[in-house]
Amino acid sequence: MKTFKHSGTFGDLIYGLSVVKKMGGGDIEIAMNNIENCVAQYGYRPDEVDTAHRGRFTERDFDLLLPLLLRQDYINGVLKWHAGDPDTDIDLDRFRGVLFRGFEGNYVEAYHRTFGLPFGPDIYNETWLEADAKTVAPVVINRTSRYRCPQGTGTWQGLLEQANITQNGIFVGTREEHEDFVQGTGFRVNYYPVQDFKELADVIAGADLFMGNQSVAYSIAMGLGKSSVLETIKIKPLANNECYFPRDNCQYF
Repeated sequence: MKTFKHSGTFGDLIYGLSVVKKMGGGDIEIAMNNIENCVAQYGYRPDEVDTAHRGRFTERDFDLLLPLLLRQDYINGVLKWHAGDPDTDIDLDRFRGVLFRGFEGNYVEAYHRTFGLPFGPDIYNETWLEADAKTVAPVVINRTSRYRCPQGTGTWQGLLEQANITQNGIFVGTREEHEDFVQGTGFRVNYYPVQDFKELADVIAGADLFMGNQSVAYSIAMGLGKSSVLETIKIKPLANNECYFPRDNCQYF
């Protein structure tokens, strides 16, 4: 049975599960408090890790991830890894030596390239997460403070009005993100707290549409194959965005 290690952060790990499944699965070892050490191995300075990601994975992060990881039938167990522990069979952190290092594109493709797995256009349509659909609202929204389009708020307002979002939508994420979203868009969307990422995946799976920007919630939506609308930052062409999935049920602005 293989062991796989990942140092974070959330979305990066979720995308990495696409190749864990293809390689037959096994145990996942979550590298605790290792993100700065990890990125330093691939040419980044530890101080380049943004404030929101420093110190990851924390104990709280582990608790949020554990139920979702154990829900996947290709994951046998979830363990904690600390600096100095024995090496695992497969170090998923190696994708950092490929993405943004000569390859500008989708996370899933970067993982396939890293581990020499065949990759073609049809793979963008593959899914790799399972959840137990929980119907709460037709539309699930998450918008974080990162990866925002400079003109995105106006587009959000049009989409929210079209979806009759105050009746049909919920917001998942932190309370601070919810307050910022309501204040920024002017739409009072109901806040729905989740206890962990398993429940988050269940709620997204039970919806008709996910709307958001680049976040762990979006990575879960992609893993589930959920119809989605993504707000993208405009620093590179869309095709080179690491979260761009050319799927018929995905839209981007």
